[in-house]
Amino acid sequence: MTTHPSAPDLRDSRAFCALAVALALGTPAFAGSLFAAKSPAVIIVLISPNCLVPDVAVDAKGVVHMVYGLDHHAHYARATDQGATFSPPVRIDSEGQVETKMGERGPKLTVGSDGVIHVAWMDEWAPGVKTFARYSRSLDAGKTFAPAQAVSSMSGIDGVTATADGRGHVAAFWHVMADPKPAVKAATWLYTARSSDNGATFGPSEKIKITGHSGLACSMCMMRARTDAEGRVFLVFRSAEASVRDFFVLTGPIAENNFTAQLVNHDDWTIDYCPMCGPELTLTPDGGVLCAFMSRQKVYWAAADKTSAEWRLHVATPAREENEIYPTAVANRRGDVLFLWQIGLMATKGNATVQWACYDRAGHPSGATGTAGRSFAGTKATAFAGADDNFYIVTTAVSAAGR
Repeated sequence: MTTHPSAPDLRDSRAFCALAVALALGTPAFAGSLFAAKSPAVIIVLISPNCLVPDVAVDAKGVVHMVYGLDHHAHYARATDQGATFSPPVRIDSEGQVETKMGERGPKLTVGSDGVIHVAWMDEWAPGVKTFARYSRSLDAGKTFAPAQAVSSMSGIDGVTATADGRGHVAAFWHVMADPKPAVKAATWLYTARSSDNGATFGPSEKIKITGHSGLACSMCMMRARTDAEGRVFLVFRSAEASVRDFFVLTGPIAENNFTAQLVNHDDWTIDYCPMCGPELTLTPDGGVLCAFMSRQKVYWAAADKTSAEWRLHVATPAREENEIYPTAVANRRGDVLFLWQIGLMATKGNATVQWACYDRAGHPSGATGTAGRSFAGTKATAFAGADDNFYIVTTAVSAAGR
């Protein structure tokens, strides 16, 4: 494995989210057999094991923005070299603590087209503590963050995510147990709060208005929101209608509380509990959308084109192993897709394996697969497509060869 040196000091993970970049290819023969015909490379960006649930965004200038949880707080760092070296971390939350337990909870990042950095999270669960959806922003490229504000008026929330359009609109989303109480077990209602002054202030908490869905969400699965160049919001969540735990994407203008629901998968997974694994959603360079999700303990990715609201594909992993969890799918400008997931149960302790595979835009596997290594089970990996159209996996997973 080829390793590139990184600038941050690895000796103190509390001071730095230590980064090292390693090319996830073995021998030259291995690289040639799997990545022929100008296929993208897959590069591992290794972060300190103390940096939990990393989330990344790449802006129009190619800057890689990253947030993560460390010591019960949210931190931000940035890189201008596709993740080879990150800036010293900046703490985001100004008070309280940030929830990072159970693998997918942590600060969620969105960067507007104007360069403003927006971060949302939820308060850490603790006995006697009321938990709210929190938000902060940076107007100076991540050097400082505004004092955190609560964007939810009710406590006991989960699934927090946010998105921005870069033209003054920010929308935060969460789900919460509220009246009328759902008759379905492990179910909560979808809510939102919106800002029209680029996150300086937010309006009141509102139940999301949806055509084609009741707004009943799975109680403890995280969600993900994105905004495209035309100002359309895409919010993906695991539904709980009639106890069927399939996935829907809501679409609507970011400036309005007015959404239409579209079913992503039709697995008809009917259970009366929460499976504790939310979806991921990413925008593709050609204006499409990818959704990665877990159903019946196996992960898949699906796609929607820019011109259609219909979701297509139901692409599985190559081996379809048991206990697949925490998937992410990203695409480069050529239409190659990197699918990333973890093998292991949802946990607050123990280890899991981080794996990946590459596909074409039609869902056909390229034959390129790999294992990033073993990671703490209570976190997840993420990924981005670089300006070079290669794929970068951000993870705490360490291979046996890298130990």
